[in-house]
Formats: sequence, structure tokens, C-alpha cells
Amino acid sequence: MSQQNESPFGNPRFLAALGVTFLGLWGWQFYVSSKYPQVQPAIAKSVTTTDVSVKPQAKTLVAGAVTLPDQVEKLFSYEDNTVSFSVSSKGMGVKDFTLKNYTNRKNEQINYSSSLQAPVTIHDKTVDFVIKQTSDFEFVGEAAFSGQKITRILKYNKDTAAFTSELNFSAGLDSIQYSFSQAQLHPEKANFLMPSFEHQDFIFIEAGSTKKENISSLKPGEGFIKTSPAVELASIGTQYFAAAVVNKSEVIPSATNKVENNLATLSLNYDLKNRNINQLSQVIYMGAKKATILNKIDPKLSEIHTSGMFAIISKFLMQLMVWLHGYLNNWGLSIIALTIIVRTLLLPFNIMSFRSAQAMQKAKPKLDAIRAKYKDDPMRMNKETMVAMKENNANPLSGCLPMLLQIPIFFALWTAIGSSIEIYQQPFFGWITDLSHYDPYFVFPVLMGITMYFQQKLTPTTMDPMQAKILNFMPILFTLFMLTLPSGLTLYNFVSALFGVIQQYFLLKETKKQNA
Repeated sequence: MSQQNESPFGNPRFLAALGVTFLGLWGWQFYVSSKYPQVQPAIAKSVTTTDVSVKPQAKTLVAGAVTLPDQVEKLFSYEDNTVSFSVSSKGMGVKDFTLKNYTNRKNEQINYSSSLQAPVTIHDKTVDFVIKQTSDFEFVGEAAFSGQKITRILKYNKDTAAFTSELNFSAGLDSIQYSFSQAQLHPEKANFLMPSFEHQDFIFIEAGSTKKENISSLKPGEGFIKTSPAVELASIGTQYFAAAVVNKSEVIPSATNKVENNLATLSLNYDLKNRNINQLSQVIYMGAKKATILNKIDPKLSEIHTSGMFAIISKFLMQLMVWLHGYLNNWGLSIIALTIIVRTLLLPFNIMSFRSAQAMQKAKPKLDAIRAKYKDDPMRMNKETMVAMKENNANPLSGCLPMLLQIPIFFALWTAIGSSIEIYQQPFFGWITDLSHYDPYFVFPVLMGITMYFQQKLTPTTMDPMQAKILNFMPILFTLFMLTLPSGLTLYNFVSALFGVIQQYFLLKETKKQNA
């Protein structure tokens, strides 16, 4: 008895599959929208670093029993072909740190200009230093605070674009703080079919575990504050750029992450009570999240580049992509080569899935007859169904295996392509001038949808015509979903779908030959 004319919505298995599909899409969109909302690019300023003196408003710094007058701010500048910055006498913080080799989406230079980065503060008071620039790369400052002498040595490493900070003081101070801050990035609303992917986060290592606190998901005007008792690394950054500090001291600091008045601030506090400590050391980095540079500075810094459930896979895929780029010298070609390698590794599982689908298709008439005959006896129906499937070597679970294997790879590539500075603003060819940004003419998303449609048509199926018609909307849905995602990620999906079409064509050709 044929059931092909019945509505698919009366089929519990179809309803379950449809529900899982849309639930998965909704869950993915919710995850992306909350974790990676669209953000307004930070506006960079063109900076010319010169020595200046700024007269502050009349006030005093109170430190214990000693009252000290404010000093005028003095800036000591440094500039090369990649960066420019100044070191301020106020806390010996880094000011107007500008990356010359990178620009934002508005073609403006990346600049850390919201406030001083990593100034020394005690009791919430910025320490005034008398600074000497002992070389192009080294700054030495001395200060007196609460009757104690404090010395800070700040060195800049041109090869790694990182600072080393060493603070020496007499034992007896209760606490010392450092802070980093950035302007908060305000997200724009994303819709179901067009999720955004840029983000801003606090990332820190606590007790050997990497943790992340998202900033971009906060609503306008919403505040945030959280303290972690002991951190080895702490950072605040956007999708491709970050300010980070790695602790190199004997004492481990606590970290306070705060968002207030459109400013995101990361504060490190060294509790020195009852500790015989007279030196604090850190490695400070402000710049692009480039894996090779981060690993060269300190292995822990790589955690600000890739983290999360699929970080290991993402790091491996990125390393493979960088290796391929060394031969192909084009990131788009590297993505294509990576896609072919991934699909080739998954080919045995896809063939197994194809064979299973063919077996299920062959067994479908008998399975339909069993459902009709034992529709009032579910237990007998299941038993006879299993017997029929075993006779035809059909296993529906094997059809899900390739998909389960590709899900972590897709998410890992999402991180590798969508958050790697290596891909940032890199052209492919023609109209694709930035693989980290969406396709401006939506060519790849449309090609991907068309290819997915043909792949779907070539895949053996046991669905009735009504179910197949509904499934035909899936390529359209995925095309809309990929419109605003990075063109590099869309390129991967297009090539992957094209690989699938070619694979299905040859498998069907081989099957027809065997049947003949």
C-alpha cells in the first residue's frame, strides 16, 4: 500500500527531521548573533608622536601620609615603519599606539587611543615617573610614592612588537595595578538569515583554563563587571586585534573586566600584602592576532587567537592553510586547496553514506509495505523493519556520519577564516578584495546554493515527492544564510559542494555501470 500521496506532516520521522534542521539553524544563528554581532569599526587617528607637556588641572595625589603635587605629562616617542607610540610620564603608560600596516573597514589605521595602556597605579592613583629614554627601544622611569622609590624599565622589541615591563620597588606596598582599555564596540541588529561575525571579548587564562567574556553582546548602555581571582594571561580585543598581558611575576594577579560608559577596561591587581615581593614583570602586546608572532612572544598568547571547543582543529587547519599559502601565494587558492584536502579525507565516509542511501532506496518499497501492514503494531513494525534493512545492508546511521564529521570542521574553519589576521583584507581575485568580508556581489553564496541544489538532486533519497519539494528550499535557505559571512568561508562551502556534485556524479555513473 503506497503512502506517497499522504501529507509528510503526518510522518513523525519527517517532522522530527524538519524540527532538528530548523532548530539547528536557529541555534547556530542565535550563537553567532549573541557571540559575534556586527560591530562599528573603531575609528583610528593619524598620530604624530612628539614630546609634549600638558598642564593638568590643579590637584594633588594622596598616597598614604604623603601628599605630592601633580606633575606635567611628558611624552617620549618611538616610530618605525610598522608602529608608532609614545610613553607617558603618567604611570609610564603607552599612549597612541598605532599599527601602520593595518586598517579597519573604513581604511583608517588601527590605533589604541582611548586612554593610557598599562600605566602603573597604586591605590587608584596614577604614579608620576621621571623618564629617561636610554635607547630607541628602552625607557627607564623613576618615581617616589608613599616614601618609596619605584623604578620601571619598559623595553620594546621591534621583532615581536611586544613590550617587556619590569617594576622594582621596596617591599611594603599593599597592591599595584595595571590597566588596559578600549572603546566599546556597539553591535548592530542581526537578523535570522544574515548573522554577523565580528566581536569584542575579554579573554583570560585562569587555573590553566582559557575563558572568554563577550562584550559585543551587551545592549547599549548595559554595564558589565567580573573579577577573576588569579590569571596568567589577560586580554581585551576585537576579532583581529588585541591588547594582552602575560604575567611573569612570582605573584599571580587578579583581573577585573568592566564595561562602563562605552569603555571596556581590563585591570590587573597584584595583591602584595604579607608578601616579600619587590619586583613585578610582564610581557605586554598590542597588535594583530597573528599566530606566528603570538607563539614567538609567548605560547600562552596563542590563546587569544583561537579558543573554544574546536580550537585544536582550528589551529591545525590554520597551520595547514599557512603552509599551503607558502606554495600557492594566494589565500583564496589556499582555501580551495584546504577544502579539497578535507573533502578527500572525508571521501571514504561519504562513499559509505552514498552506499547506505542507495540501500535504503532499494529497501524502501519493502519498508513501505511493512509500515502499511503493521501500522497498528509498532513493535512488530520495528522488528520487521530492522530485518528488512539488514537484508539490504541498509544503515541509516551511516548516512549521518559524514555530516557529524563536517560540523566541527565547519566551526573550526569559521574561526580559522573568520578570525585570522592572515586572511584579514587579503584579496582572492576580481571583485573579492577581502576574504574576511562578505562577497559584495553575493556571487559565491549564489553559486554555493546552485551547487548544493544539484548535489541534493544527485543524492539517493527515500523521501516522498512532497518531502523532497520541501527539502529543495534548503539550498535557498543556506544561500541567504551565507550572504553576510566572510567570502573565504563561502568559498570553502562552494568548493565543498562542487566537490560533492563531482563525487555524486561518478558514484552514480559507477552504480549504473555495475547494474548494467
